[in-house]
Amino acid sequence: MENSSGIWPPRLTRFEIARIVGARALQLALGAPPLVDPDKAPAKDPVAIAILELLNNVLPMTVKRPRPGGRYELIPVSRLLSEDNRRYLRTTLQSWILGR
Repeated sequence: MENSSGIWPPRLTRFEIARIVGARALQLALGAPPLVDPDKAPAKDPVAIAILELLNNVLPMTVKRPRPGGRYELIPVSRLLSEDNRRYLRTTLQSWILGR
């Protein structure tokens, strides 16, 4: 079962979200410049800033997904970010505000 664009699943999986946010948070923690205004994040935490960057579609990252026949497909993260993914990430950011 594939969707009309040929990508399956047509969204980021929870594992891909964890990998993307974790990799970007590590970059930020090691001194990489943020791609969004850190003052807009609910916390000055690299993970919160990485989630905000993902929500704003400013991460120049791709996801490598296996295809039949041993090939791989490189898909931009911005193309895979579904509304369900966005709702989950916004809820995660809200938990930082409630935890203050």
